Amino acid sequence: MEPTRLYEIVLSYAAYLLTGLALLVLFFLVYTRVTSHDERREVRQGNLAVAIFLSGAMLGFSATIASGILTHVHYLQFLAWIVGALLVQLVVYAVMNRLIPDLHGQLSANNVAVGTLGGATALCSGLINAACIF
Repeated sequence: MEPTRLYEIVLSYAAYLLTGLALLVLFFLVYTRVTSHDERREVRQGNLAVAIFLSGAMLGFSATIASGILTHVHYLQFLAWIVGALLVQLVVYAVMNRLIPDLHGQLSANNVAVGTLGGATALCSGLINAACIF
């Protein structure tokens, strides 16, 4: 392999890796600001329900990042899909908040069933969203 080509491959890898990780951090910051509870505090206190719900949302969001990288779409298209993925996860949270009475209270009370349902719904929505990238 030519050194120039190897350099391009490594540079592309690093760009997508660092962008993906930065976007995941950005997602975490936005998501935890928008939701009605303090995920960081709840998780530090050992609230498994909140941790499961948040983990599902992060995994669902990450699925779109992975799909965007795998399909080798143009970099700007990749970023547009990621904005869409963020919106999908926020909509999922809003829908769950409407469908489950007192979602905030249920999660704060460490209702693991509600946290698991929310996390699974967020993950499934993220996987479906990721599959839509073309």
